[in-house]
Amino acid sequence: NNHYAILIIYLGILVFIIPGIVAAWYAHSQKFGENNVKYETYSFFLHALSENCTTKMLPEVLAGAAEHRRSSSSRIAKSSSSTSSMVLRDLSQKLKAQMHKPRFEHQIIVEHCILLHAHLTRTKINDPILSKHTSSMLRNSMRLCEAMLDLSQSHRWLQTSLNIIDFMQHLTQATWLKDHELLQLPHFGPTEIGHATKGKHGAKGLLDYIKMPDDQKKGLGDLSDDQVKDVLTVCNTIIPQIEATFTLFVEDETEIAEGDLVSLSVKMTRTNLQAPGQQAPPVHAPYFPAQKLESWWILISSKDGPLILAEKISNRNRKLEHRVKFVAPPRAGKYAFVVDLKSADYIGLDIRSHVTMTVVPAAQLPEYKPHQEDLELDDEPTLFEQVMSANVDDSSDDDDDDDD
Repeated sequence: NNHYAILIIYLGILVFIIPGIVAAWYAHSQKFGENNVKYETYSFFLHALSENCTTKMLPEVLAGAAEHRRSSSSRIAKSSSSTSSMVLRDLSQKLKAQMHKPRFEHQIIVEHCILLHAHLTRTKINDPILSKHTSSMLRNSMRLCEAMLDLSQSHRWLQTSLNIIDFMQHLTQATWLKDHELLQLPHFGPTEIGHATKGKHGAKGLLDYIKMPDDQKKGLGDLSDDQVKDVLTVCNTIIPQIEATFTLFVEDETEIAEGDLVSLSVKMTRTNLQAPGQQAPPVHAPYFPAQKLESWWILISSKDGPLILAEKISNRNRKLEHRVKFVAPPRAGKYAFVVDLKSADYIGLDIRSHVTMTVVPAAQLPEYKPHQEDLELDDEPTLFEQVMSANVDDSSDDDDDDDD
């Protein structure tokens, strides 16, 4: 009897349970596109984004992602409806001036937009369920922003792409549009920022401040010794100081011709790192609910035209070279391009450069002449021909043996 029971259980698992699990997994996976982002989310982003999408509009776009909706319904349902509604209503009144005029009236999108603005303005959320849900949204925010960037790049929207990366910086640092860049430093508030930026030699931005000698940095007078140490550590070792060069070329060629595949070489050096093998530390982002590793984006656009490409740089070495490729213009002439190297993590560190290239007519290129040894190789039998020849010889030998 036990043998029959075991056999029935085994057949049930083999015939029903395992196929059921596979079918459920397949049905679930069909909902997702690239980067594990739902097709429903891509559809909403495509509807919400446009060529003229400003940074202030992007929290509402992110709030509409389908990834947030199921968790939102379950978590907010666990909270007292009156408590969560009251917290959201209070937040809405406080943050109204910081928010763009709503374009979507769906309740969940409105709620998510309020919670994202609470994070961006460092406003406390006095509800543990809502606070936990905000953290969940933020943990998914970077890959969702990258999905926005993919769509923007496919439409060649330059300004929208730049704004999306700016939005990623604000999400990481929990700052918003009118906040000063120095708010990214630990223990810095309005008082410290006021001292640091005051006077003729005051800091104009984050990069200006971190490049100052330590004994000339203002705004540290009211901080404790440990707090000053935190500020100097972030300035000198964590926030990257980047030197970058950009070069256009065609591999193995001295000139760029019409329709060539052009490479842009981006060489970066993190001067804040000292040891040759040292890598960039995790991003200083105390308000972000997950650890972030430093990354950059390279964007190329024509001087007066659309975006050509955008690509992520995840290499965290002290010195690195990253190459991106694009097709040269189809007509000869001199062309100017704008290269934007943008941090995905910090505000105020972006680099913009202009590069030019001269495209020559393809007819002016010297005629390609193959080397004599290459021509001789063309006369050599291929591996397939050698094998077939050997088979023919073997068949002839076999026929001779049969005749004998």
